[in-house]
Amino acid sequence: MAQIKNFRGLNNVSDPLRIGLGWLTNADNVNISDTGAISKREGYAVAQAGNITGIYTTLDHQRMYLVDAGTLRTFSGAVLRNSLSSAPMYWAEINGQVFFNNGTDSGVINQDNTVMDWEWPIPSQPTVSLVTGTLASGTYQVCCTFMLEDGRETGPSDPVMIDLAEGHALSISSIPHATGAATRVYIAPANSAVYQLAVTTTGSAMVWNFSNDALGKDLATDGTDPLPLGVSSIAVFKGRMYAAQYMPMFDQTVIWYSQPLGFHLFDLSSDFFMVPGEAVMLAPTDSALVVGTKKAIHAYNSDGITLLADYGVIPGQHWG
Repeated sequence: MAQIKNFRGLNNVSDPLRIGLGWLTNADNVNISDTGAISKREGYAVAQAGNITGIYTTLDHQRMYLVDAGTLRTFSGAVLRNSLSSAPMYWAEINGQVFFNNGTDSGVINQDNTVMDWEWPIPSQPTVSLVTGTLASGTYQVCCTFMLEDGRETGPSDPVMIDLAEGHALSISSIPHATGAATRVYIAPANSAVYQLAVTTTGSAMVWNFSNDALGKDLATDGTDPLPLGVSSIAVFKGRMYAAQYMPMFDQTVIWYSQPLGFHLFDLSSDFFMVPGEAVMLAPTDSALVVGTKKAIHAYNSDGITLLADYGVIPGQHWG
């Protein structure tokens, strides 16, 4: 009986009838140690089959989410949201909340796996008219915001401006509403440009005939918009949410960024920067937000934009 004390490795060149028993002519999925021992190579097994368009594990490795055939669910199978598009999903995490977005669908997953909308509906204008009252004469302005269930406040509706003569008050009707939200009505009193809180309501109409002292806090979300439709990569950097939107006509990408710690509020008139080419990766670091396009790599921080490399990144490759 022939004994093989060690294996010498793979030999698929020589005549297999002449090389002896110590050589292997086929060595699929095996490892040979420096002592000649042979063992099966560690491999992989399919954990879950499906049409996966996005997968994310939280920073503490306690939760995993995936999008399978348009369904957002946990790794254990709990369904969180249905009927999502098939576009690749992008993820970002801050304070235990996981933000997701694919350009069409977006949302925020809380630590208890409840999902809330990231985008919000823009309130419509109320109707403002004059009734008998005692307000000071002047030009008044009225707008509305939504107070979402989780405590976030949206940006305002377009304002309604009205000139009021002595002996009148404001009648505000057609107050907009959104499912699950209350509406805040703000008034800029006579000849003022500062909107102040008049009331938080679920009603559809009201009359304002009180002094300026009865108005509350100033509007803090003026000039803000929801997450722009069509953004792709997202990332949290220095307390703001960043989102990339490619403009094929100009071969440039707009990088929008949110209000500080107000990840649902974007000032589209001023809070953005641009890079040439199509951005396919946003990678936050301690010193800069790295923006990878298909042709170059840039770094963005308070000093501006710096070109790091004249070659691009691979779409879909995780920057970590």
